[in-house]
Amino acid sequence: MNKKPLKLLVAVLCGILPLGLISCGVNPNGVHGTELLKLTDDELYEKVYLQTLDIVESYPDEETALAKMSAECRTFYILSIFDMEIQNGGLCQFFVNSSRFLAPYVAECLETVNAGEHKKLFLEFVAENNIDLYHLESFEIEDVNDYAAQTKRYDFEAFDNAYGELVPYMVSYIKANISEF
Repeated sequence: MNKKPLKLLVAVLCGILPLGLISCGVNPNGVHGTELLKLTDDELYEKVYLQTLDIVESYPDEETALAKMSAECRTFYILSIFDMEIQNGGLCQFFVNSSRFLAPYVAECLETVNAGEHKKLFLEFVAENNIDLYHLESFEIEDVNDYAAQTKRYDFEAFDNAYGELVPYMVSYIKANISEF
């Protein structure tokens, strides 16, 4: 039996398989499934966050990445960006940064991870301020002065103070859907 064709087939498959996995939303170089459960909650969150960013960065843009990702990875990605923006600079920062394109999906994702109080807070803020999550062009800014003006448009501080921790909900969601990560 000639082993060269078999070696060639194996080499080709080893080259193609990682690309196929990435296109399905899995980073073949990462830690997955039950291996993730060996990590502490903080390590688990960080590992999934970094692996999800790697997946997103493997596509030409975020919209394509989100369309190709599993629903579980997409939910995690949307909420991790939402939470990161709020923890870094508050809800105003989420709306003024390019991440605002994720805003229409936030409430559904919050519900998916059983963060009902976060969802209620977000939807009440949006409703009270007549914010159309599909049309956030008014939040575009050019400079720091524009940002300062945006922070005064609504009572973002009240939202930010009431927001609370989202990561525990996300860690529970990861664990409940571990085979998708």
